[in-house]
Amino acid sequence: MRDTAILLLNLGGPVNLGQVEPFLAALFGDRDLITLPCPAWMQPSLARLIARLRAPGAKGRYAEIGGGSPLLRESALQGNALRAALRAAGRDEAVKLCFRYAAPKAAGLLRALKRDGIRKLVPVTLYPHDCRATTGSSLRELAVEASKVGLELLPGVDHYATDPDYLDALERPLRAALAELPDATVIFSAHSLPVRQIAAGDPYEKEIHATRDALMARLGPIPGGYTLAYQSRTGPVRWLEPPLKAVLESMGGKDVIVVPLSFVSEHIETLHELDIEYREVAHKAGVRTYRRVAAPGTDPAYIRCLTRRVLEMLP
Repeated sequence: MRDTAILLLNLGGPVNLGQVEPFLAALFGDRDLITLPCPAWMQPSLARLIARLRAPGAKGRYAEIGGGSPLLRESALQGNALRAALRAAGRDEAVKLCFRYAAPKAAGLLRALKRDGIRKLVPVTLYPHDCRATTGSSLRELAVEASKVGLELLPGVDHYATDPDYLDALERPLRAALAELPDATVIFSAHSLPVRQIAAGDPYEKEIHATRDALMARLGPIPGGYTLAYQSRTGPVRWLEPPLKAVLESMGGKDVIVVPLSFVSEHIETLHELDIEYREVAHKAGVRTYRRVAAPGTDPAYIRCLTRRVLEMLP
C-alpha cells in the first residue's frame, strides 16, 4: 500500500564525534528515559550540563570504535533486509528509520512522508523487549508528531521477547560458542533500568526474564550454567541487579560467553562496553576465556521475525 510507511524505531547514535554532546543532551533531556533529580522544567538545562561534562569521555569511547556510532548503518541494513523480504511477499510499503535522539527524527521524517503522499504509519520497534522508557517513549513521540501532520498511526510491532525466530537468531551463535567452549558459563547481559521504573509497572524485567528462560529451555542444562546480569547503568539511583561487572569479577578461572540479550545491533554498548571495558574487567578477574556473541543484526531468522510480524499488522 503506497500510502503506508513502516517505521523502524530505535535510539539512534552520534555518527561522528561532533554529534556526541548534542546526542547526550537529547538523551538526558528525555524524562521518559531518564528522570533526573530535578523538576521537569529544569531537566533540559541540567541535561545540557551533564552532556557537556560527559562529552569528553564519551568522545574517547566513540573514537575507539571508529569515531562514531554504527547504529545508523546497522539499522539501515536491517531496514534494507526487511524491505527486500516484504517485496518478496508482494508488499510495496516504504520502510524508513525513525530514531529518538539522532537523525532521522520523527518530526522531520513525518513531514517528509506527508509530502510524499504517506497517510498511515506502522511502527516496528528494534527493541525486542517491551519497555516504557524505550519503545514506549518512541511511540508516544510518534503519536504526537503524527497528529501534528495529520498522519494515522496504526497498531504495530512493539515487542517480541519470545518470538521463535528472534530466539533462533540468539540461539544459533550461542550454540556455536558453546561448541568451542563447552564448559563456559553463559552470561545473558541486558541493558539495566532503574528499579523505580520496574516498581511503577514497566514490563521490561519480566520480558528479559522471558527471553532468558526461553533460551535456557531450548539449550537445556550446560556444565557452566547460566546467569543474568545488567549493564549500562548511569547515575546514583538503584538499578536492576546484579551488575555485569560484579558477575565477571566472580568468574576467575572460568570461560564465559556473554550474550547481549537486549540489543539487536552493534553499537557503543556492545562494541565498547562489552568488547573493551568488560573484557578488561574479565581479564583482571582472571577469566580464562571471554567470548561475546554478536547481536542479531541482519541474521535471516531475525529478519524473518520482523517480516512475519509486520505482515500480520499491515492492512
